[in-house]
Amino acid sequence: INNFLSFKISIMLTLILNLTADEILQEMSKSWENVKDYYSTLYSWTKKDNETELKEYEHKFLKPGYVYLKVIKGGSGEACYDPNTGKAKGRKFGITLTLDPEKDKRIQSIRGDRIYDAGILRAIERTKTYKDIQFNGEKTIDNIKVFEISATIDPNKNYSADREIIYIRKDNYLPYGYIQYKGNVKVKEVYWKNLKLNNGYSVKDVCF
Repeated sequence: INNFLSFKISIMLTLILNLTADEILQEMSKSWENVKDYYSTLYSWTKKDNETELKEYEHKFLKPGYVYLKVIKGGSGEACYDPNTGKAKGRKFGITLTLDPEKDKRIQSIRGDRIYDAGILRAIERTKTYKDIQFNGEKTIDNIKVFEISATIDPNKNYSADREIIYIRKDNYLPYGYIQYKGNVKVKEVYWKNLKLNNGYSVKDVCF
């Protein structure tokens, strides 16, 4: 009987935790509806085989999907993505080029992340494909209180990563960052720091 009760309690706790994770993800989607644009300092660490890449960017985003990145650590140059054309522009040493984000490695990470993968929007979209979702509780990262949720993801659509931990801010329910794993190996870590919402950006503020 005791074993049966323990089993039932375990099942109930699992359901409660999963429900909590679902509720947090639902609140995240609702919060995103109120965002028109944002500014952040984007921290990005990437691993492929024995190679690692660490970069920080000045990052701007404007709905429906304009992305601006300017390297401030780990390189130089700036780029922007136009969701209407599907093209990107890169600028370095005063020279501006039109680039294909699908093919041009100059605006991809070492594992192939595209420029449009850099924004919070893509992280939110990815949560809609999550499987085996688990709520891992609350924690503090960089003095930011967050909810931690983990899930399995499709490696065929996520540059070979098969598991993700996402950190969702308690203050506004928007993603603060995520970590991706391939098996037990960390392959991607991203944080959106110094987040400033709804700055009144126009297209020319985000894409040159």
